[in-house]
Amino acid sequence: MRHLLVVLLVIFPFSCQSLPAGSMDAVRPASGSPRRGNVYLLRGWQDLYSQGVDQLATRLRQQGVRAQVFRAAQWRELAETIAHRYRRVSSSEPLILIGFSYGADNALLTAGYLERSRLPVDLVVTLDPVTPPPVPANVRVCYNYFQTNGVWDALPWFRGIPLKSGGGGARPFNVDLRRQRPDLLTAQTSHATIAANPKLHEAIVRLVLAACPLRSLPPCGG
Repeated sequence: MRHLLVVLLVIFPFSCQSLPAGSMDAVRPASGSPRRGNVYLLRGWQDLYSQGVDQLATRLRQQGVRAQVFRAAQWRELAETIAHRYRRVSSSEPLILIGFSYGADNALLTAGYLERSRLPVDLVVTLDPVTPPPVPANVRVCYNYFQTNGVWDALPWFRGIPLKSGGGGARPFNVDLRRQRPDLLTAQTSHATIAANPKLHEAIVRLVLAACPLRSLPPCGG
């Protein structure tokens, strides 16, 4: 399917800007930020339509959450690095995965890898997943924001679809923006614009803040 997307990119003038790869040096169990927890975000295929993912990461940092962005193709290396570093500590901070398009699919693949390593994932948020695997049992909370797009839903690279549970874990909250949350829609909402939707960013930030508590302040005089 992804080979067909390459052909479409040649035929149609899509906008695709180069964004930096994420650094595995940024993966660590303790954040050191005002809020506990680490958020790892995955862009879409070849970073297509994915600048909004970086904007969301910036918004999270502004709220005191440590957030790092990676390319979709980095998912396996990211999963291996998380598994290796988180296994070495007795207690880690909340772990959150966010992905867009094929990056959403790969966020679930990352969670599945961590399930095999017996590591829990506190929150997964997906935006317009296209060919997603089931939500693995180690995911405690999962929100999937997607939008039906009529005829484009027949093409897996231009759509978002509901998630299914893999059994034994949290049931995913599938939120079709057009049918259930039109208040989160913006003008000309599509697969190409959902990652940069500021209304959706606010909803996701609220979910992340609920999962990433503020650190306790030291006692007076301590």
